[in-house]
Amino acid sequence: MFFKYVTVFFILVGLAGNTLVAQQKWSLNQCISYAIENNTDLKQYKIQENIYAETLKQSKRDLLPGVSASSSAGLNFGRSVDPNTNDIVNNEYFSNSYSVTSSVTLFSGFRLQNKIQYEKFRKKASEYNRLNAIDDLAFSVMNAYFDVIYYKGMLKIAENQVETSELKLKATEKQVDVGLMAKSDLLEMRANLEKEELSRIQIENSLRSSELTLRQTMNMIDNQELTPEEESYPVFSGEVPSVTRLFDPFTKWSPYYQSLVSQLKISEKSLAVTRSGLYPSLSFGGEISTGYYETNRDGNNRIIGFEDQFKNNKSKYLGASISIPVFSCWGSHSDVKQARLNVELAKAKLESEKQKMYFEMSQNLNDLEALEREYRQYEKQKEVDQLAYQTAEKKLEQGLISVIDFYVIKDRYANSQSQVLRAGLQLEIKKRTLDFYMGRRFWE
Repeated sequence: MFFKYVTVFFILVGLAGNTLVAQQKWSLNQCISYAIENNTDLKQYKIQENIYAETLKQSKRDLLPGVSASSSAGLNFGRSVDPNTNDIVNNEYFSNSYSVTSSVTLFSGFRLQNKIQYEKFRKKASEYNRLNAIDDLAFSVMNAYFDVIYYKGMLKIAENQVETSELKLKATEKQVDVGLMAKSDLLEMRANLEKEELSRIQIENSLRSSELTLRQTMNMIDNQELTPEEESYPVFSGEVPSVTRLFDPFTKWSPYYQSLVSQLKISEKSLAVTRSGLYPSLSFGGEISTGYYETNRDGNNRIIGFEDQFKNNKSKYLGASISIPVFSCWGSHSDVKQARLNVELAKAKLESEKQKMYFEMSQNLNDLEALEREYRQYEKQKEVDQLAYQTAEKKLEQGLISVIDFYVIKDRYANSQSQVLRAGLQLEIKKRTLDFYMGRRFWE
């Protein structure tokens, strides 16, 4: 018997635990963190960043001398040149050679140094692109998250509308039966109930679509429960800063803007690298070589041993070379001209995007200020419409108001509720956007 009770107890605890897991609410920050961790595009950005980091390392290694070693062995037949005496011989012999060669570029128009700076800016641009992708993803999740909350709120309003209409319909049926209300009023109520039911179904469909969008944005492909946490968001009451005060500090750290700056610097360094092709290049190199040849014999016509030949046949070489570009069908000059035009293009793009960012920030700050005033006015309107609705309910029960007029007031109250919900959520989005402009990533 004891074992039976213990078994039942653990089954109940397990069921309760599953219920708690299923009812877990997701905050906005949790949704964004999950999206960042599971987004496949961000992983590609990270891989690209690692590629540029390795390319930068290699550009620094290119300053080091290059060293190579080689060895060869062969068996000669018939007529050939004796590698020991350079005489023509007609016999079979074996030869073996070894060499070590090294070279270093002393000057190449600062091409290697500019290439290092070029790769540095490419790596920096890739870092900014990854950070900007994280910021974009966070805002996408935030918009999808608040869409779900909005439709959940709208569904509650719609369900309340349907529930109220059903109760009114039942009460009206009784009044029609006893002759206190006309049958036309009953038909009007049924028509309004069907209209509200259709609206509820449409909102429910929109809610499911918004939940799917949120899952897709988060890359949540499993059947894990996803219920956004419905919070009460404080109304913004602070002073909206001017765009001139925010914009310059924002551009100093904005990944998107800094990626454009890096692209400009990349094009400038690419121009410097291309221009180096017009200058002479100077390099220095050396070689040590030796070999073993069966044709190398002593006075008694015996082949000299490998160890002696390895020491005696050594040769050393030191030399410098200079390369001066003279004429390449103006190809080098054309490359420089194109690289210079790419710099101008990058400057124009940076200036254009800067203007877009400035006006986008201006619009968001203006929207924040306007939404704050709208929200407060919608709150006042909601309070008045609620009182009007409560009064209309009493008048309908006493037969002092028509069914049509009652539903006009009822719909107006539902509309003011939805406007308060919409404005409140839009205001919250703009508040978080302002936090972002001020250098605070609200999800961290």
